[in-house]
Amino acid sequence: MKENILRLRKEGKSYGEIQKELGCSKSTISYHCGEGQREKQVERQRQFRKNNVITRRIGSFTQNRPKKKNKQPKFERSVTQKTQEKSYDFQRKQKCSKFNFKDVLEHYGEQTTCYLSGRLIDLSEPRTYHFDHIIPVSKGGDCSFENLGIVRKEANRAKSDLLVEEFIELCKDILEYNGYTVIKND
Repeated sequence: MKENILRLRKEGKSYGEIQKELGCSKSTISYHCGEGQREKQVERQRQFRKNNVITRRIGSFTQNRPKKKNKQPKFERSVTQKTQEKSYDFQRKQKCSKFNFKDVLEHYGEQTTCYLSGRLIDLSEPRTYHFDHIIPVSKGGDCSFENLGIVRKEANRAKSDLLVEEFIELCKDILEYNGYTVIKND
């Protein structure tokens, strides 16, 4: 498009003539033909985004970013290999005390439940669960095996860096706000 606009402008055509021929807006033509127009537009956008926090949030929310698909087929890994990778990542990222996938498998088994929702977790499907700090590091929790919880991905995202009690209270408030009655079973 840019090349055609510049070529037609070089031929002496007006913005209106270029618009009719290419079917684009005059602002697009001006953008490509004017001196420093791109830089001015980028600066206007930067200032607008800087001054409009809600607009930035909406932009982040509405951007449709499809997940990149790995084009190379992955070899089939065993539950042991998948759990080993997950526990290694958890420890590496958090500089945790040493424990390994064998400890995780021995303690939880290949089939376990989410410590927050009670839903089943298959350790051979690492994309469906996270290793979570039961007491978040941001609230004084450590990276020990005792502070490790296996949790469904969606529950972990909802919990974020809340303590379990804080998360449960938040869930209770949400349910009550939406018309549910919450009764604690002992």
